[in-house]
Amino acid sequence: MKNLNKYILLALVSTLLWACNGSRNDSQVTLAKVFDKYLYLSDVEDIFPTGISPSDSALILNAYVDQWVRRQLLVYTAERNLDDKQKNVAKQLEDYRSSLLIFKYEQEFVAQRMDTVITTEEIESFYKDNQENFTLSDVIVKALYLKIPKGSPYLDKIRTVYKSKSDEDVKTLEDLAYQVADKYDYFNDKWIQFAMLQKKLPYAVDGSAEAYLRKSSSIEMEDGDYVYLVHIRSVLFAGNTSPLEYEQKNIESVLFNRRKQRIINELENRIYNDARNRNQFTIF
Repeated sequence: MKNLNKYILLALVSTLLWACNGSRNDSQVTLAKVFDKYLYLSDVEDIFPTGISPSDSALILNAYVDQWVRRQLLVYTAERNLDDKQKNVAKQLEDYRSSLLIFKYEQEFVAQRMDTVITTEEIESFYKDNQENFTLSDVIVKALYLKIPKGSPYLDKIRTVYKSKSDEDVKTLEDLAYQVADKYDYFNDKWIQFAMLQKKLPYAVDGSAEAYLRKSSSIEMEDGDYVYLVHIRSVLFAGNTSPLEYEQKNIESVLFNRRKQRIINELENRIYNDARNRNQFTIF
């Protein structure tokens, strides 16, 4: 179905805005029919955002009706081509319903009881106890990245200071970069994958990243409109121990999930033990 027919559009204009704001509920306005299945206007009242224009409503409705028709046709085709055993999905539906109910209850139970604060001490302790698991598989760097228009009058000045570590030169660079640079990223306090940094450049460095970074701490490239300047302040190669600050978010996620799973396990055990003590189940 590529477009709503004229009848549906007229029905939409005359009744949709009434139906969406609760002023009218005409369940007999038919939007589509597939064999013996009908889609009514009352079935779609909740799909429209508040305050939407009639033209946007028509686009949303057209897409919804088209998807509904496609789905009904697929169901009809499946019904005709599957045998009775294949079409018996009662067990799968019950399993899905049970899993969904358990998931929703556990999520609500955890949300009400779990402390979501992961302390620095917990993170550092986990990192120390599991350092053998924190091995870099990629080259990571701390770096400064600049993308400057070729015609900038400050380009030469920026070239003279962007590798410097002196406070005065860093301040000069910041002042100039914020004025003229198209992009200025200062990753001096944040480890990033060198591969991610390379994506900001017009082409890859010569040879492997490791080979290049072992002999050079700066990159200068250009394309038709820009000059790209990179100064590598720190580098760690694949195979080295990954630094704590690079792993912090991952560790927080692991600790959070462990805490969450512990609460869920305690809940399941408590329910099981309570039911056993009350003779609410029997295992034969």
